[in-house]
Amino acid sequence: MRPARSDNETKTIRSIERAVDVLACFDHEAPELSVTDLQKRTGLSRPTLYRILATLEGKGVIRSFGDPQRFVLGHEASRLAASWIGQDEFLRAAGPVLHRLWEETDETVALFVATDDGQKICIEELQSRQALTFKRGIGFSETLSVGASGKAMLAYTDAAANDPEFDDVRRTGVRVSRGEIIEGAVAIAAPVFNRDGSVKGSVCIFGPEVRLSDGRRDSCIAYVREASREISSALGYVVPTAAE
Repeated sequence: MRPARSDNETKTIRSIERAVDVLACFDHEAPELSVTDLQKRTGLSRPTLYRILATLEGKGVIRSFGDPQRFVLGHEASRLAASWIGQDEFLRAAGPVLHRLWEETDETVALFVATDDGQKICIEELQSRQALTFKRGIGFSETLSVGASGKAMLAYTDAAANDPEFDDVRRTGVRVSRGEIIEGAVAIAAPVFNRDGSVKGSVCIFGPEVRLSDGRRDSCIAYVREASREISSALGYVVPTAAE
């Protein structure tokens, strides 16, 4: 005969279920949510919801910002997602470089990987501190053929080997898109390579066109290109020199 659960065990299980329900509210269409948004989606009382949010934030699974307060997935959610899809080593290697790129550009920085079904998925994102900014959110997915972050990877696949559309990526090492996914947004992405030279993912920044234009765009291109070289090198890829 199975022993009956104690009240404490039942409460513990219920609290885990509720925390999972809260986390399930976040997706690429709703990467940031207010307490009111979360309350509507989960049906939880405000005191219960605040306790869950405080616990999740304390563990780094979510983070809060702004006034009024809003919530997004945090670094621990990114680590778990990367581990689930076998990209935890990639995330560890890229982490310090992404943070430096974020400081250098003051724009939103993201790390993407390709999936087996021709999609890209964001496994890390550092949101810009600027008032006017764009973001995708950890877990955002889209086909590789859309946007700079996907095309930077697609250029080095067999499917695009003879496609002249990707000649600029292979020549310059970066892809720039304007308004391709979000009107008024500019994205700058560069591929990241494995030890064997196969494409591993892409590093990308994005922000409004009013900031990423002319000279500043050129400097950001250089920052993104250098970030991709450093991450690739950390993964064991021998980055060709200019002479090569």
